[in-house]
Amino acid sequence: MLWGKVALLALFNIAAWNALIVFGVQQMPAGRSAILAFTMPVWTILIGFALLHEPLSRHKIAALVLGMCGMALLLGDDVRHLGRSPIGALFILGAAVSWAFGTVLLRRWKPPLPQNTLSGWMMVLGWIPIALGAPLFDPHPLASLAAMPGIAWFAVLYNIFLAGTLAHWAWFKMARTLPVAVSSLSSLPVPVVGVLSGMLFLGERPGLSEFIALVFVLASLAAVLLGPVSKQEATPAIPE
Repeated sequence: MLWGKVALLALFNIAAWNALIVFGVQQMPAGRSAILAFTMPVWTILIGFALLHEPLSRHKIAALVLGMCGMALLLGDDVRHLGRSPIGALFILGAAVSWAFGTVLLRRWKPPLPQNTLSGWMMVLGWIPIALGAPLFDPHPLASLAAMPGIAWFAVLYNIFLAGTLAHWAWFKMARTLPVAVSSLSSLPVPVVGVLSGMLFLGERPGLSEFIALVFVLASLAAVLLGPVSKQEATPAIPE
């Protein structure tokens, strides 16, 4: 039973999230991808209401409305311009929903495992389907790896050890031991960093719709964080 729960947590938090993000970010600017991906707290509210029966306060309803406005703005911009495919946006939204569902399950089940053990097994189990599926999209994966330039290897290693292993460990730690508002706070700066990094390193020039959508998303998250403090205590930390 415990193995089944860990496998499902790995599927939603690691496998689906990373696979959908990889496909989505190839079709969308990095800044826009970050804005859509980090609507995750909005989906967490909806899924938490359904699975955890958490009440929908006025602040949470306001957050949902603001978040949906931001997503509608980005998706509507893609639909209006027929030269752009909305598939990338749907991939990113699917990744955000998967992450939100995995986070809610993690809070609901609270697997009785040390944090390092749980994170390690989730990473291993989550990457197995991605590794097995890679040859379906690249018939010569080893040759492609050998031909990658140094900057590509840096990006891969950065995503494995920092953006992947360390960041996932930290997120799982917060999701299991801290109140919802505190753990959600950690994701607040990410869309801002995504937009600014895309401008700095990729030469992207976000338009007015991206900046307005970013404001909507940040306002959505702020509505959750500035709401009444929950009386529910943080989950006791599980030994490392």
